[in-house]
Amino acid sequence: MKYLLDSNIIIYHLNGEESATGFITANREHCAISRISYIEVLSFDFTPDEENAVRELLDGFFIIDTNREIANQSVKNRKNKKIKVPDNIIASSAQVYDLTLVTRNINDFDSLDVKILDIITEG
Repeated sequence: MKYLLDSNIIIYHLNGEESATGFITANREHCAISRISYIEVLSFDFTPDEENAVRELLDGFFIIDTNREIANQSVKNRKNKKIKVPDNIIASSAQVYDLTLVTRNINDFDSLDVKILDIITEG
């Protein structure tokens, strides 16, 4: 794995955003998602058929579940920056597994020691 997709990248892809879809298509075999992203994305209001399609999409990624190491990294991050728990777990997952976090919300993760790729500005 090389990349951890933030929830917003998947949402942009589902909404037909070309940059998100292009990135996922070109890098799918190198992408993982956090279980948190799985939960966040499936929390949107989908029809049953849409939800099945989204589950199939999400299940196609390597999914990183939260563990003690990610929890401990989240505690360290929280001491450095006030950050929402889901964003913190996603960032911590990228840190622990040495992945580049692909996101459109780079400000959510500033001042954390995490590699970030904004597909809009960096293509």
